[in-house]
Amino acid sequence: MRLFPLLVLSAAACSGGQSDVGGSPGGSSDAGGGVSFGGAQDIGEFRSILDRGEIPGPKTLDANGFFNEHFNEPPDIQCGGILCLTPGLSVFRDWMTDRHQAALQISINTHIDPTQYERLPMKLVVVVDHSGSMESDDRLEKVKGGLHTLIDNLKPEDRLAIVSFDDVVTYDAAFGATRPQLHAAVSALVPRGGTNIYDGLQAGFAMLGETPSTTNQNRIIFLSDGLATVGNTSQDAIIEMATGRISTGIGLTTIGVGNDFDVELMRGLAERGAGNFYYVEDATAATEVFTQELDYFLSPIALDLRIEATAAVGWDFQTVVGSTLWQAQPRTGSMQVPAVFLASRTTQGGGEPGRRGGGSMIFIHLNPTAHEAGKVADLVLSYRVPGQTDRVSHTVSLDYQRDPLEQLEQPYLSNPEMAERYAMYNAFLGFQAASQYAGFDWNCASAAIAATRRHAQAWLVGHEADLDLAADIVLMDKFLANLRTKGATSEDATILDSCASGSGPGGGWGSGDGGTWGYDEPSQDRGGMLYCSAGPADATWLLVLGALGLVIRRRRRR
Repeated sequence: MRLFPLLVLSAAACSGGQSDVGGSPGGSSDAGGGVSFGGAQDIGEFRSILDRGEIPGPKTLDANGFFNEHFNEPPDIQCGGILCLTPGLSVFRDWMTDRHQAALQISINTHIDPTQYERLPMKLVVVVDHSGSMESDDRLEKVKGGLHTLIDNLKPEDRLAIVSFDDVVTYDAAFGATRPQLHAAVSALVPRGGTNIYDGLQAGFAMLGETPSTTNQNRIIFLSDGLATVGNTSQDAIIEMATGRISTGIGLTTIGVGNDFDVELMRGLAERGAGNFYYVEDATAATEVFTQELDYFLSPIALDLRIEATAAVGWDFQTVVGSTLWQAQPRTGSMQVPAVFLASRTTQGGGEPGRRGGGSMIFIHLNPTAHEAGKVADLVLSYRVPGQTDRVSHTVSLDYQRDPLEQLEQPYLSNPEMAERYAMYNAFLGFQAASQYAGFDWNCASAAIAATRRHAQAWLVGHEADLDLAADIVLMDKFLANLRTKGATSEDATILDSCASGSGPGGGWGSGDGGTWGYDEPSQDRGGMLYCSAGPADATWLLVLGALGLVIRRRRRR
């Protein structure tokens, strides 16, 4: 039975060559799809900052968004339910410091073919911010173009309503509006007033009722370019209100426009709403996102999904990378997700646009504590099938029959599919470290990304089919070029130990304002969310958190 990938989590501990591959062979490449948790679907902010010749800060790089720009082939497995739990393990060295690294991977796959899974009709509410700031850079016009595309692609059985907000809320089109009426409502939107996010989003939920019908897909697409300035502006209050409505069966997708939107709010809402978060940088991206969202709305195949992991003797869990939903303890971890959907693209892409939807992962840093070969962790998956009350569960144990503290000369991969995961994870760590180090020292940032690039290029020699990694190397080159322009003069990886303590060798920021979301010149105050000053960047590159929900989206052919 060939399984289609739904969810991948990984756990890693940091302390090229040919792989030492164990476990069963991977499946064929003509079946299955990508993996997505929902949450951030791209690193558009991060990329656009590099394209402008600037230096991105750490909060512009979302782990889930980065992973969703990569496709990872799932391993084969069989189980009795519609979801199957699949662990995997890689052990070698990290790409920045060559220190020992172990990665515990948890995958959840399904044997359901996304192309044969019929979606329910959609009942969709679009909530649009048309405040005065949406006039900047033609943001509203970009959004309107995407909305026109969405309207044109509705199926006859789908229903769409439109709610807009500035200082106040306006109900622009009710369910049952014709296609021409929907187009007219979108065309009539003009920028004005402030940004009343709370009331606008609440009105969108109200359109779907207190008890949404189970014969439809019930979802909101929420778009905004700024911070809440009118009404209840508390981020916690907005998320609490949305979470209460999401629990009734309403999905929530969020789209950020421009450089000043509240990225943490938008990611947090999507995370809790079994939805996606997108960054829309131009009209092309807007059209692509709206078409993609319409195509990939599917009914959930599982509800109230829970994952639990318990470390065996000789291993401790450490910092989580990739999800704020994961609850971590030194020896245990768990995550609960409201709904699971079918998913995503099926091949390596590498090109832009269109890298979205390739896959999501979670990494939990592990610390090997003893010379104990044997079990690594016990893993439990449980969920409910829609329309049923009983929970289905699947339990798996993962073993490593070597000394956990052994320094390997070649990477150990428990299955061939771990190769892409190992490379993707290390590429992310390099980008994250560089963006953090840039807060106080250009040379530290340059050393981190240069070391990562050298290992990535060496790894690619034996893994030429990894087109997503090749695209990462292009992005690394942009990062290095921008750092050199800012004043970086060294790419020597031996300085990284001093960088990690925040006492780098100088250069870079000097007495500047460091720690902003995006770094340009030290004296420049950009304001807003993307460039608001937040103090010195945290140089501890292992402490990385992504924000995401879980959605498994319909696969697409590339």
